[in-house]
Amino acid sequence: MVKSFKLFLLLQFALATLIFSLQPLNAKELIKEGIIKVKRAHLRTPEEVDASEAMLRAEGKIPKSIKIPFRPALNKFEYKTEKDAATSIREPSHVEKETKNTTAPSLKEINIEGVNQTEAGGSHPPDTHGAVGIDHFVEVTNQNIDIYEKNNGNRVESISLASFFGYTEKDLFDPRCVYDHMRDRWIITAEAFPETPTVQYQFIAVSKTSDPLGSFYIYSMDVNYKDRRDFWDFPQLGFDQNAILITGNIFFAEVIPRNAALLVVNKSRLYSGLSLKVKFFSGLKMNVSPPIVLDSSEKTFLIAPQTRGTTITKYTLTYTNRIPTLTSSTITVSSYSIPPDAEQPDTDTKLDSSDSRFVNASTQYGDSLWQVHTVNNSGRPSPKFYEFNTANDSVVQSGFFYASSTSHDWNASVTANTVGDAFVTWSSTDPANGTNAQVRFSGRKGTDFTGIISSGDSIFTSSALYNPSSDNVERWGDYSAVTIDPEDSQTAWIVNEKINNKIIWGSRIGQIGF
Repeated sequence: MVKSFKLFLLLQFALATLIFSLQPLNAKELIKEGIIKVKRAHLRTPEEVDASEAMLRAEGKIPKSIKIPFRPALNKFEYKTEKDAATSIREPSHVEKETKNTTAPSLKEINIEGVNQTEAGGSHPPDTHGAVGIDHFVEVTNQNIDIYEKNNGNRVESISLASFFGYTEKDLFDPRCVYDHMRDRWIITAEAFPETPTVQYQFIAVSKTSDPLGSFYIYSMDVNYKDRRDFWDFPQLGFDQNAILITGNIFFAEVIPRNAALLVVNKSRLYSGLSLKVKFFSGLKMNVSPPIVLDSSEKTFLIAPQTRGTTITKYTLTYTNRIPTLTSSTITVSSYSIPPDAEQPDTDTKLDSSDSRFVNASTQYGDSLWQVHTVNNSGRPSPKFYEFNTANDSVVQSGFFYASSTSHDWNASVTANTVGDAFVTWSSTDPANGTNAQVRFSGRKGTDFTGIISSGDSIFTSSALYNPSSDNVERWGDYSAVTIDPEDSQTAWIVNEKINNKIIWGSRIGQIGF
């Protein structure tokens, strides 16, 4: 009887999987909205965090090593088919790229080691992310927070996510960090694995001051707001003048893609530690990304790519200081498709180039919106950047960038300042020339010839290949980050993944500028 019941459940799940796989993803978009009520924050002091860290280590609860899978916007069978097709035809080299009238940033004073897998507790992938503030650079990874002084690169704090958020019920992962230059506050987020089929928490921490070594308001929000077997994944973090914005993909039973959602959190109450009524919008396109808004615009723009196609969906968010509303439109772009995975020298193990998603927040100022994603370029993965005009839903400029004519380049992030200077970071290998994974950077001046970002330079080239498990494809670099220095708009800071040895990841932090 028990075996028959288990078989019945398995058949039900298989049927559900088949039904979902036959339906076009987001075939009919229907934006729904509601409110999530969140309790008043707990003000967590550095003393509490340190005491928690000491206790958890003494009890053997940290460090804890976990492996976090990649969840594409397609079901796994479609994803594999698309990936296999992407590698079926490869040109001998990239199309020759124009380089006229281009200006790339250079490496400045800081080029330092970030946290590594051993120090961070052993989990993989690292999901390296971070931001620069007035006096510090904050790096977040699975499952750690590390703080560095800007002036010399010295690390002054290293603490587990569990101790920082005061949460040990389930493992925390997918961290993000931004610095709100408008209010001089740090925002750090992470999600937890579900406690039950109907409860999963997204955590938000906001610094009480501009000092990341000080106290933080800690919030926990149940993002399984429909109380069904949904899984919240790959949350992204942005903000405008009135609210912080968190987007995430929603999966049924952790594997079947449903759609995406947006959470709009009022800054005034959040930054005071008060209770919240968080507005949510669901039914959005998968992989929707929020912006970091540099001005006081009354409209905020989010964008979502397909895995392949000729359009980008744009969402216009208004009245974030009152009752937010959300509408959608379409931007037409040149054709793109899912990228092949990146190859490494001397191994069959590849590094995952993702599913055409934007891996980090956009940058918005005036009518300009900057983003980048990795797509198929002559049978290799290559980042393609865009500057969109949000006033008329058009492309101001776009173009590929890559390290060399034979390189594999992927999982890039982009930021820009208010005069149109842009900075990018990404991962790159060049199997034909024996080059293992690099942390690369480049950019362009606002006065440069449009549509071009040069090959740039590397702040670190790994001396080993990466092959930590029996998987044919390993996750890599899809939480890369680049942020403008709030004290110097001609300078940016990057953080990205590197290889310490065949089975251990590391990270690298660099300061670049014009």
